[in-house]
Amino acid sequence: MHSEPKYSLAMRTLHWLVFLAVLIAVMTIEILDVFPKGSAARAALFTAHQTAGLSVLALIVLRLFARWGTRVPAPVSGPRLLERAARLTHGLLYVLMIGMPILGVLALAWGGKPIQPFGLTGLTWTLPLAQDKTLAGVARQVHESGATLVYIFVGLHATAALWHECILKDRLLRRMI
Repeated sequence: MHSEPKYSLAMRTLHWLVFLAVLIAVMTIEILDVFPKGSAARAALFTAHQTAGLSVLALIVLRLFARWGTRVPAPVSGPRLLERAARLTHGLLYVLMIGMPILGVLALAWGGKPIQPFGLTGLTWTLPLAQDKTLAGVARQVHESGATLVYIFVGLHATAALWHECILKDRLLRRMI
C-alpha cells in the first residue's frame, strides 16, 4: 500500500479553518448592505465579520508556527516558473491573511469604533490610537481593495489545486485533505 505525502494534521486543519473563517468574513460583509443601517441584523453581520477576520489572523499566526515547526511534503516537480508562481501566491495569501484583519482593526480604531469580537460586550476593546478620520478612511479603503486581492489569489490558489487534481492528476490536492 502506497502512502501519499501529506501535510501534518495541524497544517491541514488550520488550512481549512482559515478557509472557513475567510468564507464567513467574505459572506457576512457581502450581504451586509441587504440590511438597513442601524438594524440589528446588520450589526450582527458586522460582528460576525469582525469575529471571522480576527479568527483568520489568529489561525494564520498558528499556521505559521505550525509551518515552521513541521516538515512539509516536497514540492511537486514541474516547470520552475510555476513553482515560483506557487511560492509567490502562497506568500501573498499569507500577507493578505495577516494584513486584512490588521487593516480592519486599524480602520475601526482610527474611526473611534470599538472592536467587539463574538458580540460579547465583555470582549469589547479599543486600541490606544488617536481618532483620525483620514487614516481610518485610508485603512478602510485599503482593506476593501485588499478584498479584491483576496478573491483573486484565493481563486488562483483553488484553480491551481483543481488543475493539479483534475488535469495533471498528480494528487497534489490530496496532500491538504
